[in-house]
Amino acid sequence: MMDSALMYVLLLVGVAAGWTLGYRFAKQVKPATPDQWIPSVEYLLAQSGDVPIERLLDSARLDDDSIDLFLKLGRTLREKGEVDRAIHLHQSLFARPDLSKAVLQTLELELAIDFSHAGLLDRAERLYLELLETKGHIRELASRHLVELYEEQGEWQDILLLYQQKKLQLSQHLSKRIAHAVCELAEQAVGRNEFLEAQKLCRQAIKIDSLCARSFVVQGDMAYGQHEYHEAVRCYLRAVDLDPQALISVLDHLVESFKHLQDTSGLLTHLSRHWQETHYVPALVAKIDCLVKQQGAETAISALLSELQQQPSNTGFFALVELVVCQRQQLDKSQLLMLYDILRRIVENEPKFICKTCGFKAKEPHWRCPSCKDWACVAPFVSTTPTVKLDL
Repeated sequence: MMDSALMYVLLLVGVAAGWTLGYRFAKQVKPATPDQWIPSVEYLLAQSGDVPIERLLDSARLDDDSIDLFLKLGRTLREKGEVDRAIHLHQSLFARPDLSKAVLQTLELELAIDFSHAGLLDRAERLYLELLETKGHIRELASRHLVELYEEQGEWQDILLLYQQKKLQLSQHLSKRIAHAVCELAEQAVGRNEFLEAQKLCRQAIKIDSLCARSFVVQGDMAYGQHEYHEAVRCYLRAVDLDPQALISVLDHLVESFKHLQDTSGLLTHLSRHWQETHYVPALVAKIDCLVKQQGAETAISALLSELQQQPSNTGFFALVELVVCQRQQLDKSQLLMLYDILRRIVENEPKFICKTCGFKAKEPHWRCPSCKDWACVAPFVSTTPTVKLDL
């Protein structure tokens, strides 16, 4: 009996001791406060006013998760057009004394982007220039954004000066942009008849970016303007070798230069190659024009039909019709069947409907536009018929 009573007393003492220790431990552990809870960007945006944001900003200490949250929130506000709120958020963070140097640099970059979106270009420029003194990824981003800012303002000389002072963090993408800025300066020099300066700038552009086809286009245009057709052809062909899409800019002058040199065969050879590389239909039309003069209308029509079978297009089809009419030719049955097939494939690829609100093109009718989400705005697509006078 005594043993049972003793066991009962010891049990009560144990329970009391456990309760006491548990109570003291619970008092030592602080409950989770609202400041320790990190909400999502969506939650903060859904709240009316900036009270939840201000509460987070007033936290005694910000960890990495909180900083990431603020950075995402600032970018979201900027993308939504609420630039003033983004600026306030980034400035409030930037004023905190407890952030690391890397975080401060990131905030400075975000502020510069905010200022650019707000039209405060001088303030954005000043911050970008400060960040060019840093290292690593931030400097690379600042270089890109600053060059974009100068491009929008047409400050081509400032871009070149930054390059010459070696302040920019160069990359292949940025070198391409700098080279185009130098070409803009070269074109301005041509406009002032400062041809030596333009030549110097073109050489500098190709030094900055060895693939800068535009530098040779500018030199070719200078040569063409001075009736130096051999040099013009050399520059234009060099440009197209570097970038086949440069043919869009040089085709007309290239054709005229070959014509002045009376080199139809050379022109035909190059046009055939460039058509295969770019499928730029005006190059095909120029090629067919050469064939008419060199081998006659029938050969040219057959060649054009063959090319259009491989690469049907409205422009090519119109060129074919124009060629047949102007040269007073007749198509045989097999050619007419080829023509029918070409036209059928062109029509199949055309959109049948278009949104009157946003211009979205579709092959099926919709009550609600899949692009702009407007209702009852999709109408039949009507292609514009070109108006051309033919000399018959």
